[in-house]
Amino acid sequence: MSACNVCGNEVGNTTHIARELHLGMGDEFKYLECSSCGCLQIVEVPKDLSKYYPSYYYSYKSGGSSLEFSRRGLGGYKERFVLRALTNYYFGKKSFFGKWLASSSSLAGDFPLWVRQQRLNLGLRQSSPILDVGCGRGKTLLDMRAYGFTNLQGIDPFLDSDVFYENGVRIYKKGVEDLEGKFDLIMLNHSFEHMPDQLATLVKLRSLLSPNGYLLIRVPIVGSYQWQRYGLNWVGLDAPRHLYLHSLRSMNLLVNQAGLCLDEVVYDSDAFTLWGSEQYEAGISLIDSRSYWVNPTASIFKATDIERFVVHAAELNANGTGDCAAFYLRSKPSQVSS
Repeated sequence: MSACNVCGNEVGNTTHIARELHLGMGDEFKYLECSSCGCLQIVEVPKDLSKYYPSYYYSYKSGGSSLEFSRRGLGGYKERFVLRALTNYYFGKKSFFGKWLASSSSLAGDFPLWVRQQRLNLGLRQSSPILDVGCGRGKTLLDMRAYGFTNLQGIDPFLDSDVFYENGVRIYKKGVEDLEGKFDLIMLNHSFEHMPDQLATLVKLRSLLSPNGYLLIRVPIVGSYQWQRYGLNWVGLDAPRHLYLHSLRSMNLLVNQAGLCLDEVVYDSDAFTLWGSEQYEAGISLIDSRSYWVNPTASIFKATDIERFVVHAAELNANGTGDCAAFYLRSKPSQVSS
């Protein structure tokens, strides 16, 4: 492949040889970097990608809500009231009361950046149908259940079997092509970069959106500080699982081709993309016994290093140079169908 799969450009493109670093396999893969739209894409998708998604791959661990308010059990009426008001503010109707809570309540920090920093009125209700594509065992969906949403469904083709939780969260072993129905919110939380047919996937997902629905795509971004600083040791590259690493330009081109329009971008990098890349530079995989992910006390980092990474990630997000972003998309008016 010499032409970009997003914009078709064949002139001035660069090739890179990236290694599998997450699991420490070291297998090599060729990636093309487009000189026009900036997209970084694998040249040849491995015939058997499943070997790079073993049973111990992080997203297939047992699901569970990571939210602090879930660990606290939402025992008090005031806590439940504040949580519901914050959920309404972030996902539904903006209000002065919600804004005040978002700036003053300790529970506000339990919502992830892609929730807290978006300024849209997504118009979601407690019963709104919500879909998470490529959700693993459903960690994000379980968090959404803690927010109060009740109509939650996920899919992941690499699961061993369907997963059904007692709280009503349903996860199916299937691909996008097998989906039917309409959803008010469709999320792809760091799964879109794993999908080979990007345009067809977006067109299919657009057809599943309700007339006022939103498609949320969270992906790593090239052109970021982390890509420029760490290059092929950037943890966001994640060869060969990440088939496409988009720039802002290539993402805009792709969503426009799919009949979608972009309403907002929220940068949501975290400290992991910094310390993970530092580990790769030091020859330490994410599952190594010396990895901060596996054993923080045995890692190469001090507590002050991690604190520094947290602050740096927040600064990168603030100035728009972080390496992860959430794209809020909706159908173009001419593409909306009931």
